[in-house]
Amino acid sequence: MDRYLEVIGEGEFIETAKRFIAEVTFGVRAAKDETAFREVSALAAEGIEVLRQAGIEASELVEGGSAFHQPWYWKKQVGQTVERKVILKVSDFGRLNHALEQLEPLQSRNKERRTVEVQMQKPEFEDSSDNKATVLARAFGDAKTKAANLAAAMGCTLGSPILVEEGGWSQRSSGFAGDADWSGDSGRFGYGTVMLAAACGGAAEAAPDLQRPTRTIFVKCRARFELANGP
Repeated sequence: MDRYLEVIGEGEFIETAKRFIAEVTFGVRAAKDETAFREVSALAAEGIEVLRQAGIEASELVEGGSAFHQPWYWKKQVGQTVERKVILKVSDFGRLNHALEQLEPLQSRNKERRTVEVQMQKPEFEDSSDNKATVLARAFGDAKTKAANLAAAMGCTLGSPILVEEGGWSQRSSGFAGDADWSGDSGRFGYGTVMLAAACGGAAEAAPDLQRPTRTIFVKCRARFELANGP
């Protein structure tokens, strides 16, 4: 019977946020549908102009769609709510934050009928395809080192690899709004990981500059090696 030793190696790398995502939802409640649609269009247009004047480029504004509804808890009230969403994708968080602050006066007017809601989403991170390929090789090296140490402890000689499988990858989130770090790096140990797949081979003061959010990506590699010269 052929003898072999199978281990799992791991490598990791850091991804840095490259663009920050914010969703701005403009809402209007009115007795008539057409009134709500007309006023929410005007409110959104005014909000977009405020953002543009605050330094947001046209290429950083993305259409987020519209919604029309009457919440169940308003059934006894006259009125329909229409919402318009605009998505901002900006690489400079300070500039994004300053622009969002300028929307506050729009929220202060007619709060009973008009709303402006801002919600941060998970940032876009750097393209990591090259990093994953590099770290996969590092994970194989980690597996080989583990196997060699185990083979020596068993009084055997480690032979050539006879099977290598790329493992799934897991991550520890950045903790930024929309990318909460709920479970730390517990994903490395089974929870939330991917199954192994066989593969052959403007306020009063400016906000201080803070480090960009980062997240840690863990890559696994399962390797099987021949064992020789054992007891």
